Amino acid sequence: MLRLLGRRGSRTLNRWFILPDNPLTLWERPIKVFWQLGIIGFKAGLWLTIFAYITGLFPQLRIWRYTLYALLTVESIPLGDREYSPLRLLLLVGLTVGLWFIARLVAKLFRIYILTKARVESRLQDILSALIQYSLLFLGIILLLQAFGINASSLAILASLLGVGIGFGVQNITNNFISGFIITLERPIQVGDFIKLDDLVGIVKRVGARSTEITTLDRVSIIVPNSRFLESEIINWSHGNPVSRLRVPVGVAYGADITLVKTALLEAVKRHPEVLLKPDPEIWFQNFGDSSLNFEVMVWTGDPRKQFRVKSDLNYAIEASLRHHGIEIPFPQRDLHLRSPQLDDILSILKRRSAADPPLPEPLPTTPIGHSAEDPVEQTTEQTSPLPDLLADLDVEALAEAMQGGQGVALQGHADTSPSYFTGTAAVVWLQKKRHYTHKEALLVGQWLLRKGLIYAIEDSLDFEDSQALYQFYQDSPAALAKSVESPENSVISDGDATEIYSPEAD
Repeated sequence: MLRLLGRRGSRTLNRWFILPDNPLTLWERPIKVFWQLGIIGFKAGLWLTIFAYITGLFPQLRIWRYTLYALLTVESIPLGDREYSPLRLLLLVGLTVGLWFIARLVAKLFRIYILTKARVESRLQDILSALIQYSLLFLGIILLLQAFGINASSLAILASLLGVGIGFGVQNITNNFISGFIITLERPIQVGDFIKLDDLVGIVKRVGARSTEITTLDRVSIIVPNSRFLESEIINWSHGNPVSRLRVPVGVAYGADITLVKTALLEAVKRHPEVLLKPDPEIWFQNFGDSSLNFEVMVWTGDPRKQFRVKSDLNYAIEASLRHHGIEIPFPQRDLHLRSPQLDDILSILKRRSAADPPLPEPLPTTPIGHSAEDPVEQTTEQTSPLPDLLADLDVEALAEAMQGGQGVALQGHADTSPSYFTGTAAVVWLQKKRHYTHKEALLVGQWLLRKGLIYAIEDSLDFEDSQALYQFYQDSPAALAKSVESPENSVISDGDATEIYSPEAD
């Protein structure tokens, strides 16, 4: 029944406020709030009446009701110099809540009927209505405390302590609130301005008591404390005259005709619809760069919000205009020169050693098929000859170790020394038997061992022969050690200031 009554009353109020000539249209929201509060109070009173009537019918329930009433009305809670009952404190809390709603309603009516008709700026209306609301709330609480017999001076110490703690906790809030009041008075920024704050670029959507809402170019809303607008430098393109200048750097290659460059750049920028022709666009020759002649295009635009898109469009137009006129846009280039005295010394030593090395044995001459020995054969000379596959894939060090092993080449020596010599024929036979080389391949491998310094000819022969010529493995020959200074396998030791050839004989 009560719910049905509340719905019908709400509908009647809605139809009444829809009427165009209704003088209470501005009071629509407060009237609806009081109507809802009245319905709630009526329901509460009705339920309390029903509770009292039912509990009075039964003795036991009546005893419980009296006990509950005694607990709520007995003065058992000390506050200041007096004691108060829980019922009075609940009443005080309820009146305080009601006072908050009344103060808010009065502040809103003050704003609607006085500040709005006085054409006060909307930001200042917010601040003044907030001040009125909190002032009325403070004065109402003092009056309520006095009406209930609570000495406010007894709470002065507690209030002072709370004030110090709250002061430290809300000092940033107070700072932002005062900054918002200063922004409202001085108006460095307003709603709709296009600003830049540090790295933040966007449009001001709302200026509040504590913070300001900014919408970036990516349509992201960012809440900024008001104190930042007073502590940091702000670029406000919309403040005063919105016309602003854009700068676009351009670099062209050395050797380009600078008069033609200026003409091409002016053609590119004057065709853009967002570029103002008054003031005139300008092309400045800035400096001579490392890889380019640096110019700067300076144009004017009337809408600073579009500056980033205008810059992008100008870059496209400038590139197309320069390409049309055959003007090159360079890229950075660097020439690197390395000089090291130690490196030069090492290279010179390696060149001398390379010149002293014996050349590879030349292959035996062959007669092409279809030609006799007397027929002339066309000869071709190649600058470089690659190694045969046999030598390219050969591990000469492992081969030399195998030749010196227990089943290696047959060695011979003098009567007073251990065997350390072998003949060329013995090496060829061993290679044919153990490695299954042909006679020609065995000769080629022996020449390669001699060339790499793993075997040494006793008679200083430069060729390996299938004969009784004597050879010796490198580490067994004192003559080879004496010759190691000129060998390709000598080590180069550098201490940073001088380079020398290491020789075992020096030890």
